Amino acid sequence: MSEKAQLAKDAIKRRQGGGKSPSKTTENGGQSGLNFYSGDVSSLKVQPNTVLIISLVYLGIVVLLHIFSKLRSGGSEAPPEGQ
Repeated sequence: MSEKAQLAKDAIKRRQGGGKSPSKTTENGGQSGLNFYSGDVSSLKVQPNTVLIISLVYLGIVVLLHIFSKLRSGGSEAPPEGQ
């Protein structure tokens, strides 16, 4: 087989994902850096979008509690005059 034919076959393999790409493989067993969790870990598996939503809900609850505490106290936190 000629050298050009072999290069063409290698190029087709790379396009189809058959060859190893140096940008996708790392030294840790060929896993990509985009893997958030692996199958052998027995911890809680939570996706990043879920963490974002939970943190925004928590932030909203804290803001609402601050607003309610201001309304309940009358809005003034300064000590009364004469003390």
